[in-house]
Amino acid sequence: MSDFRKEEQNAIVGEDSRALQLTHYVLAERLMAVDARLIQQDMGNGDFQYLAELLDSGFRGYHKMSSGELWAEWKEQEDRFYRMYEDGELPWELNEEDPLVALEADENGEVATG
Repeated sequence: MSDFRKEEQNAIVGEDSRALQLTHYVLAERLMAVDARLIQQDMGNGDFQYLAELLDSGFRGYHKMSSGELWAEWKEQEDRFYRMYEDGELPWELNEEDPLVALEADENGEVATG
């Protein structure tokens, strides 16, 4: 990975509705989890439409999106992500870089900053 890509992955893209600062990497990981869960749910119902649309459009992946594109996608999916997170419906554990992991570990419910 080039130095630029490493910097971009670690760059703060924005602050979510819970005042958590989200990096490009964390946003991409969260969005992948939402998509994976949606695909999983659809497949359980015999519905392959969403998966077919992703494959048909040549979806390039969240990690390859610009910060602006990623933030726009996040704003569309943020409520869904937090519902899935709170209901324990995400298909895998959050990445250790996600500020929610630190929040869960902190007994005061505060994310350490810096």
